[in-house]
Amino acid sequence: GELPQSVQVKLLRVIQEKKVIRLGSNDEIPIDVRFICATNKNIEDEVNKKKFREDLYYRLNVIKIHVPPLRERKEDIPLLVDHFIRIHAKKENKKLDGITAEAMKNILKYTFPGNIRELENIIERAIVFAQENYITKQDLPISIIQRPQYSAAGKLEDTVNKIEKEMIQDALKKNKKNQTKAASDLGISERVLRYKIKKYHI
Repeated sequence: GELPQSVQVKLLRVIQEKKVIRLGSNDEIPIDVRFICATNKNIEDEVNKKKFREDLYYRLNVIKIHVPPLRERKEDIPLLVDHFIRIHAKKENKKLDGITAEAMKNILKYTFPGNIRELENIIERAIVFAQENYITKQDLPISIIQRPQYSAAGKLEDTVNKIEKEMIQDALKKNKKNQTKAASDLGISERVLRYKIKKYHI
């Protein structure tokens, strides 16, 4: 959906002529391929706005598959969680047997505005912080555990403070309370970090 117009023209030509030319060459090479395309944009709207070529859209739109957002297919979440645990536990060189029922319950209640990428980030973060053989509720971000509902009447400062406190706690936990490393991760000085630790009673 965000393909530049110049690239759209080239892709359309490849689809129509079934030939490509290698960079630095003048020889055409015949190809026999199928294209699988994905987007999180409404392509029909992009076509109407002239941001996506109509002829290319109809060339690509042979078989259309709509994948609902993660919040509409909660039954997939446990399978995805297990998948991400296997991947990232190996990456972090940790032996994990899974996730506790309480932690999974909190995850299932979350709406995932960031979709599957957000779920993967949450699991990766939880694995880094996990101190046991299972991901527990305490390893999850505060935003998932508490799921605060901020009203329009709520103060912006209060919301920012809650997020800032959570980020500082995460950085300290990740770096085993090493303030130098935590400050570096947060992009602030140690002096500022010490001030905020005192401010938030961390």
